[in-house]
Amino acid sequence: MHRDRSLAIGLAAGGVVGGHALAYLLAYPLAVVRATHLAETGHREFSLVVVVGLLGAAIALVATFLGAARRDGVAPRAGTLLRLQLGIFLGLELLERGFDLRATLSDPGVLLGLSLLTVLSVALAWLARGVAAIGRRFAASSARPRRPPSMPLPPREAEPAAPDPVALGPRRAPPSPAVA
Repeated sequence: MHRDRSLAIGLAAGGVVGGHALAYLLAYPLAVVRATHLAETGHREFSLVVVVGLLGAAIALVATFLGAARRDGVAPRAGTLLRLQLGIFLGLELLERGFDLRATLSDPGVLLGLSLLTVLSVALAWLARGVAAIGRRFAASSARPRRPPSMPLPPREAEPAAPDPVALGPRRAPPSPAVA
C-alpha cells in the first residue's frame, strides 16, 4: 500500500473514533442514557476501538513528521480524509446494527457523527500539514552547517594616518647664510 494512503488511513481512524465519541457525547448528553444506547447498538468494545484509532493517528502523525524531515513526506488532503472517515464510520455503524440502514440513519448519534467528521477531516488535514511543515523546518535547520561559537575579537588598533603629500613633498633646505 502506498505510504501516503496508509498515513491517511491512520489519521482517518483517529478522526473516526474521535468523531464517534464526540457525536455520541453530544447526541446523548446523559451518561446513563448514552451507556444504555451504546450497549444496545453494539458498542461494547468501543473503548478498545478508541485506543487503537488514536494510536493509529499518533503513529501517522509521527510518520508524517519523519517523512517531511526526510523531504519525501506529504500530509494527506482533507478530501481524502473525509472520504475515508465517512466510509469507515458508516461501515462501523452499519456493522454494529446488523446492516440495518434505516436504524443506522435514524440514530441522532450517527447523523451528528457524519456532520462532525466533515469538520474533523479538515482539522486533521491542517494538523498533518502543520506537522509536515515542522518536519521540513527541522530538516532544514539540521542540514545547515553549524558555525563554531564566535570568539570575541581583540580590540582594533588605530591604523597610522596616511602620509600628507604636501608636508612630506620635496623639501627645501633652510636658507643658507652664504647665499645672502
